Amino acid sequence: MDKATFWSTKNPGPQYEAVTFSNSAFAAPIRLVSNVFEPVTLGGQVYQPAPMTIKPPDKTSTTAKLTLAFPRNVVGREFKRQLALLRAAGSREPIAVQYAVYFDDLSAPKVAWQLYVAEEGGVAFNAEAVQVTATVDNPARRSGAIIYEPGVFTGLELI
Repeated sequence: MDKATFWSTKNPGPQYEAVTFSNSAFAAPIRLVSNVFEPVTLGGQVYQPAPMTIKPPDKTSTTAKLTLAFPRNVVGREFKRQLALLRAAGSREPIAVQYAVYFDDLSAPKVAWQLYVAEEGGVAFNAEAVQVTATVDNPARRSGAIIYEPGVFTGLELI
């Protein structure tokens, strides 16, 4: 086999794209695998099948951005239920997203990304789909301004 044939031939082994959503407010992490028909065990965890469109992070960019789209009639109700759990718990912790690609060896991913659901427009619903955007920025680590406390900052008492 020459180089051109090798690089133009798809790997005949199985390839799985897996996504895990986790947060402390969730009862258990949500594990989904792309475009298969039965649950699959990857890395010792069982992933549920779900149709999805994945735009993986650009490997050359410093700002990794993962875009996932799910049919709303398949996962829409579950996403809304999980988001309601987050609101009810008052959690400020971001939703962690792990995107992993498994090739022939199903015990460990060949490629894995640890991301967070974006703070602005991270989960968007429309009539046909649920779109999730994840980035490497952890919204919980962003610096915030110091909160004004009259006991500490006494400069405004005389005004």
